[in-house]
Amino acid sequence: MAGFEFGKNLRLLSASDFNYLKKNSELISDPWLRVFFRPSQKGNSISRIGFSITTKVGNAVLRNRTRRILKEIFRLKGDKTLGLDILVVVNPFLYKRTKSKEEGETFLKKSFIRVLSKLPRQP
Repeated sequence: MAGFEFGKNLRLLSASDFNYLKKNSELISDPWLRVFFRPSQKGNSISRIGFSITTKVGNAVLRNRTRRILKEIFRLKGDKTLGLDILVVVNPFLYKRTKSKEEGETFLKKSFIRVLSKLPRQP
């Protein structure tokens, strides 16, 4: 199943990776997500992604489920050859302003797919 892996080379891992994105990065805003991106710090053509999900989103189970959903969408639908470092920040009110967790997950999925489509094709 080539092409379906989500290895460490596709993830932002260290604090310096996250700090790199917080300074002078471009922003795509959505009601449920904020996405910061810059050309890859490593200087290669592989896109890496990291997630920031505050405790205000919900308990650990809900935060981890949110992270798994976003990772899976990026793994299946994201363009990993853009050469961007991407930081996804989830709105803390995502599940609080929806009627159910399922509705919140639906909004999250649609929002993330929409944001991925707005990323620049040529960094």
